[in-house]
Amino acid sequence: MEMGKRTFGAVAGSIVILLLTFAAIFNWFQGLGGTGEHAAVYDELFTLYWGLGTAIGVAVYIYFLWLLTTSTDEGLDEMPCGQAPVDRGDRKVAYAITVIITLFLLVLSDVTFDSIDFFEKPETTDESFTIQVTGYMYYWDYQYPNGIHYTSATGEPLRIPVDVPVIFEVTSGDVFHSFALPEHRIKIDALPSRTNTGWILAEEASTEPYPVRCFELCGDNHAIMMGELLVMEKADFDAWYAGGDA
Repeated sequence: MEMGKRTFGAVAGSIVILLLTFAAIFNWFQGLGGTGEHAAVYDELFTLYWGLGTAIGVAVYIYFLWLLTTSTDEGLDEMPCGQAPVDRGDRKVAYAITVIITLFLLVLSDVTFDSIDFFEKPETTDESFTIQVTGYMYYWDYQYPNGIHYTSATGEPLRIPVDVPVIFEVTSGDVFHSFALPEHRIKIDALPSRTNTGWILAEEASTEPYPVRCFELCGDNHAIMMGELLVMEKADFDAWYAGGDA
């Protein structure tokens, strides 16, 4: 009996810790901020999985508590060693749970694949253009279609116009890097001899630059591989772009 109480307390405490952990993660995630359609889609997907993970975790622990409070050892001593239990529970309940889980996974898969399609298939327009992004130890190299070419080491931000889909073609000139725009939930691996593609549609011009980071440990000075992204009003960007240099 004493062991049962201790086990009950341990499981109940685990539920509390589980809920506090998930609450802390969710609160931290909400504090990250975010902007644009990419962030909205990513955050919705994160919230969905976070909610499901919490619900499933709590349900499993509650089931354990129910077993602890309702199960007895009666009849166990009379069962011959190696004999399977005769009572395997209500099959209808088992079938119903199986069907519910299957439908749940189908819906979840559909939502997930829709999100993957969104991230991998850019919504281009006639105004869209491609920026070549190359990672080096420890800076980013930017090249625009009209010949504008500079690096993050100069302190100049990566510039894009508002409300225009922009394609990034990302590669590396040395080791593995990962081109990341945290506020927009965008991360594109930069690998030598390979080009990966991503895109962005910024919906608001920024008064302050957004951070550009490397999300791959790339060497001793990985921490200084930083840059900035400036989202400009269309007219201001066109004027800058027409200048032909950074």
